[in-house]
Amino acid sequence: MKINILLKDEQKEFLDQLTNDHSLKNAETSIQSLVSVILENHDHENVFGETRCIGGCFSADEKIPVELEEEKVLKMKEIFNKYDFEIYDSEEEEISKIVRSIINYADQEADLEKIFS
Repeated sequence: MKINILLKDEQKEFLDQLTNDHSLKNAETSIQSLVSVILENHDHENVFGETRCIGGCFSADEKIPVELEEEKVLKMKEIFNKYDFEIYDSEEEEISKIVRSIINYADQEADLEKIFS
């Protein structure tokens, strides 16, 4: 399922650095890897239970089309409904919020060497 992920400039810069540091194909590949590993192997309360805001919390500047597996999208929808996120106008914005939370968690706390080894 192709979804346009809405990112802040800082998150796009982090993904670009990640892509470069770990010799990944592009930002889409970085997002796919982060989503897969963090959704499956990290405590959701640690990832989504606290607000991880970088830059303007309510603005997204970049749009990256990302192919995500249907099961991962369904899991992200469940997470969005479970945690206390602000209301968004579309499913794309809700999924983007979950992806932004994953990126912020990866930037702030995750062991990137373990994720990309």
